[in-house]
Amino acid sequence: MDTPRTTLPPRHAVTASRAARPLRFGVVGAITFALQIALLALFIDAGTGSVAAYAIALAVCVQFNFVVNQLLVWHDRPLSRAPRRVVHRWATFHACIALSLAVNLAAFVVAEAFMPYLAAAVVALGASTVIKFLSLDRLVFRPARVL
Repeated sequence: MDTPRTTLPPRHAVTASRAARPLRFGVVGAITFALQIALLALFIDAGTGSVAAYAIALAVCVQFNFVVNQLLVWHDRPLSRAPRRVVHRWATFHACIALSLAVNLAAFVVAEAFMPYLAAAVVALGASTVIKFLSLDRLVFRPARVL
């Protein structure tokens, strides 16, 4: 009986997948944002106060973002099933999200001194998005070490 052979994708397919990572990252971010707004509206409509509703929606969406980034954006960098590795990746993810929020605020404060607040918000979002992508790519979803 013949065993099925596993073939690797052509080299250009792997490269294209890696090159599309920022696009997938952006799509996941947009979906996460839409989910957060939908949950916010749902919780407020259910009678939850706006601050509590925002906090709950944010907490749910950050967890959603972690899982979807792992599955779709950095799918080629699998997560070990060892509980300590999962917890480490999850905690590092949250630290990077906190860093990106700090960068967002700092960039807004600096940019707002030179431009209208909406333009400053766009600059801040852009700066924090770049920091978030790079920190997630290099720290959270880094390739496994080859021993």
